[in-house]
Amino acid sequence: MNIYDCLKTIKCEIEKCITTGKNGDKQFENGLLAKESFIRSSKLIGLLHETVKYDLMQHGVCPGNIFPPYGFTTPEIKLSGFLKQKDQDITVIPRNITPTPTEITWGPLAHECIIDNYGLEYTRRSLVINVRSQLSSLAKNSDTLFERTVAEALNLHLIYNDMVLGDVYLIPVYEYEQAAAKNNIVEFSKHKTNLEKYISFFTSISGRQDPTTDEFKYERCALIIVDFSQEIPILYSTTRQLKEAELIPEDFDLELADISYLNMIDELLNIYQQRFDISDIIYNINE
Repeated sequence: MNIYDCLKTIKCEIEKCITTGKNGDKQFENGLLAKESFIRSSKLIGLLHETVKYDLMQHGVCPGNIFPPYGFTTPEIKLSGFLKQKDQDITVIPRNITPTPTEITWGPLAHECIIDNYGLEYTRRSLVINVRSQLSSLAKNSDTLFERTVAEALNLHLIYNDMVLGDVYLIPVYEYEQAAAKNNIVEFSKHKTNLEKYISFFTSISGRQDPTTDEFKYERCALIIVDFSQEIPILYSTTRQLKEAELIPEDFDLELADISYLNMIDELLNIYQQRFDISDIIYNINE
């Protein structure tokens, strides 16, 4: 599904949980609990995962090299970084390199007798995209989000300095109103999310061009800003759109288009092509 269909589905599913008090077959005491259950489950984030995989395939990436495969939640590829091994949200594996199981001899993992199933060369030529969302309590959780996002890039770039990393993050313009949801009513907060703060953060850690520096950055981040309060969700992709909607001040000088989801896959693949053989990740529209 494309990003617009994804956002419509997310809105539909959340509001169904609120009005019915149900998440799937499970009945809850009220709509708020049902909504929170949906958000905490893998269902919501799974929709975003499928959208990213869909767009990778639309750009010529072979489905057989995307993990987890399109339509599935497993298997994930567990890669070994400096600090930890971690199952990656979406990994495009290389086809021209054979995985080489290797004992980890670096960082805090060096003394744990852990085997890296893929090896340094195979891992550095993989393309990895993290996918996350935050639909409630944004003001409370922003610092934790920022720290975790930077740590994920550092974990891999400190070992594989030219590895291509992407990060996708979804936030709402207005959160669903919790008090109303308890009464199975769909309403939105009158207070908007601090969009400037999120745009500033993701801009500051996106656009890594030099593989010898700025390990905390991603080659490309995508901040998905959505107004779910409209009948059809509005996806904002430029700073001008936000200003015209009076959601950010006129003097705000960062460009949302630089971290828009709409051109993220293009840019990630272009960076990959600059560093490696693009055929490594099965980028062949004729296959």
